[in-house]
Amino acid sequence: MTDMDRNDGTTRDELVQRIALMEAMIAEGRQSTGRAGWIFVMWGVLYFAATGWVCYLPLRNWAWPVCMTTGMVVLASWQSRQRRAGAVRGPKSQTISAVWWTTGLAVSLFAVFGGITRHGEHTFALYLAAIVFFIGLAHAISAAILQWTMQGMVAAVWWGGGIAILFAPSPVAMLKIFLTATFFGQIVFGLYAMSLQRQRAVAERVMRHG
Repeated sequence: MTDMDRNDGTTRDELVQRIALMEAMIAEGRQSTGRAGWIFVMWGVLYFAATGWVCYLPLRNWAWPVCMTTGMVVLASWQSRQRRAGAVRGPKSQTISAVWWTTGLAVSLFAVFGGITRHGEHTFALYLAAIVFFIGLAHAISAAILQWTMQGMVAAVWWGGGIAILFAPSPVAMLKIFLTATFFGQIVFGLYAMSLQRQRAVAERVMRHG
């Protein structure tokens, strides 16, 4: 028996190498998510800020536009610094970054113009649920790419929240559901990802120094 295990001529060693490469790319993608854990926390805080502004401050139609624009500016500035520092990202990291950049842009545009045109006030349940489903979709795509069950559960939290919002009896109940999803799906997940990254960093230091 030879080591030719496939009709296309791929050897067993080549298959093992490919699997190892895929596992390394997935691990690198999860580490990238861990390094960006603060971004999830930031967006969670901005969602709370926007909601608080809408409920308690004047000029509430500007709450989401201002908060979402702030988040995008912070992210653009951070990525610019990363590029200037010569940070190297693997294919999985680039893919995940693209998923979140496009989702963030879509959510920001939707929130900004929904607020400015005041359509969000007339169909508040659909407006809020759409934002929640957008965020859940980004988590679900990331979870599928990284084969990460935890992030898949986070996607389920967001989608469950979106469904619950559509059945909520009042705007107050909708906001409570949204903030609950934000807390667990952004802030808690971001802190969890940051914690995993710190544990990896400690383990790597221990291995380097014997």
